[in-house]
Amino acid sequence: MSPFEPRVSVVVPNVRLTDRVRACIETLRAQTYRNFDVYVVTDEPESLIVEGIDVQCFASGAVAPNVKRRMAALASDAELIALIDDDAYPAPDWLEAAVRHFAASDVVAIGGPGVTPPDDDPSQRASGAVFASPLVSAGETRRYVPGAAQDVDFLPSCNLLVRRAALIDAAREGAVYVGGEDLVLCFALHRRGRIVYDPNAVVFHHRRALFWGHFRQVWLYAIHRGFIVKHVPAVARDARFYLPSLFVVGNLACVLAPFAPRAVRRTLAGLAVGYAVTVALEGLRAGCRHRADPMTVALGIYLTHLTYGAGVLSGLARRELNH
Repeated sequence: MSPFEPRVSVVVPNVRLTDRVRACIETLRAQTYRNFDVYVVTDEPESLIVEGIDVQCFASGAVAPNVKRRMAALASDAELIALIDDDAYPAPDWLEAAVRHFAASDVVAIGGPGVTPPDDDPSQRASGAVFASPLVSAGETRRYVPGAAQDVDFLPSCNLLVRRAALIDAAREGAVYVGGEDLVLCFALHRRGRIVYDPNAVVFHHRRALFWGHFRQVWLYAIHRGFIVKHVPAVARDARFYLPSLFVVGNLACVLAPFAPRAVRRTLAGLAVGYAVTVALEGLRAGCRHRADPMTVALGIYLTHLTYGAGVLSGLARRELNH
């Protein structure tokens, strides 16, 4: 019986070729799975030659990442499309660990964790520690650190392999979004089959520096998340996407506490102290695990809650998005 080795096209959408994009492509040379080619999609025409890898470069114009991914899928004749971000790079056995799942005909997509690279600087490691904290990502910590293998509802597009035909069809639904489009994509894919999480299919995803880069990313993603909640019925029915905004309401309640009855003030004070202690302990735990400063991580968790919650409210209030 012949081995299961379908053709894979690795797609790297980006604005322009950067050193990180080139590094991502270079690391693909070490893949243990060899039946693949690479599509690099940039705004303007670029060229890239990497010895030992079939690399196709083409220009898409200034369009959303989902549009670029779909354009590459249309240009490819591979059975599978492997999506990775331009600020990430794969572990050597990334494709080998992922591809085997497609031997099951009901699997439409598979992904794994996007781990903070060991060579990221302290501010980037602090950002990774914040995202990997259960206080921030709740049940989605597997996106940032390896978790248990399981079927899931959605995974980030920085590490996602999809059947080509399903991607071409599903990507249309998220084409208008430049942040959070992977959420719309995965909800569309989930209607077509199983989405599998494999902790062994690892990519290393560079973080934005905490504080400015991190919070800018969180703010933009949250705005799109809030906007998507209004316009995509499958997302709107999921209560998880409304919860972060309750944190903003809680902060506003604390600001107005001096004008509230004594019983309300005591309740709010107790909740605030409990939250502060929980965040401080989590900052210590996550900071030690990710080799980051615990105080920076704790402050990052609090400000991420505030930024994300406010961003979702902003997205809910907008009639249209300015990309």
